[in-house]
Amino acid sequence: MNNENNDFYERLEKQLSESSSWPSLYRFKFIIKSDIKNIEQLKSIFSDVKNTDISSRSSSSNRFTSFSITAVMKSPSFIIKKYKLASKIKGIISL
Repeated sequence: MNNENNDFYERLEKQLSESSSWPSLYRFKFIIKSDIKNIEQLKSIFSDVKNTDISSRSSSSNRFTSFSITAVMKSPSFIIKKYKLASKIKGIISL
């Protein structure tokens, strides 16, 4: 992972630490190609988190799917870990 990404994750972790008390409810948003392999890979990243609410919506062309994933996260470092795992999915966009 390049230095620019590490800087981003460090800033995000600091902001999350300062803005919330933990554990806290957090919403992830992603856009991926509507490929069953990508979708299953994204869902598996959150399979270890209890009471996860995953909602999805296909684009009008059905080429892309947007996901909102809401879960109680233990700490900012757990959020960063999930983003890093998700970043391995080809073409994923994190919002």
